[in-house]
Amino acid sequence: MKKVLIITGGQTDIDFAEEVYKEYRPNLVITADSGLLTANKLGIIPDYAVGDFDSSDTAAVENLKSKFEIYGKPIIRKFNPEKDETDTEIAISLSLSLNPTEIVILGATGTRLDHTMANIGLLYKIMQSGIKARIMDKHNVISLHDKDIVLKKDEAFGEYFSLLPFTEDVTGLKIKGAKYELDGYVLKAGSSLGISNEIVESKVFIGFDKGILLVYQTSDVGIALDGKM
Repeated sequence: MKKVLIITGGQTDIDFAEEVYKEYRPNLVITADSGLLTANKLGIIPDYAVGDFDSSDTAAVENLKSKFEIYGKPIIRKFNPEKDETDTEIAISLSLSLNPTEIVILGATGTRLDHTMANIGLLYKIMQSGIKARIMDKHNVISLHDKDIVLKKDEAFGEYFSLLPFTEDVTGLKIKGAKYELDGYVLKAGSSLGISNEIVESKVFIGFDKGILLVYQTSDVGIALDGKM
């Protein structure tokens, strides 16, 4: 099993990121743009650092580069700011080339909603490769699915889960073991029906016949992981 952690340049709660790192125990760490500075705050020496570094303090990045030279890593790949991929997509493409079994992404949410939406969309690129992936922050775990899902109550992240269609329709949607159940429903783009459900039994089964489903596990107050990776 090869677990990859990507730290990208959005907002990152340092205490939560430290929890993720300790509990997830990645085999490889890749930073994108100012994710390199976040890794430094965490005391992590990444294996790769990629991006145009246009949202990082240049002097700070250069200082880190010289500091890391004694460790022989990270491998730094700098790109022109005028490029077709975001730094996060570059990091994801690199991670996929390293044959991971699982990818966790930190820093992919925050004030730039355009970047947040793009990062959520990039989960599709990972899913197409057959790799398990999720975006995590202190309040959310976001994942994308083209197959049935089981959420266990004792492993759930937060009080709520929400379902949104990634494709235009998700057909034959079934939810069992939750506060609000469904059987054979067609969840259409533009509907908020799947928002803020709750796990009431020991596990929730989410099944569907066709489509791709976004699953959000959420907490209003933030959460300590406590074995919920």
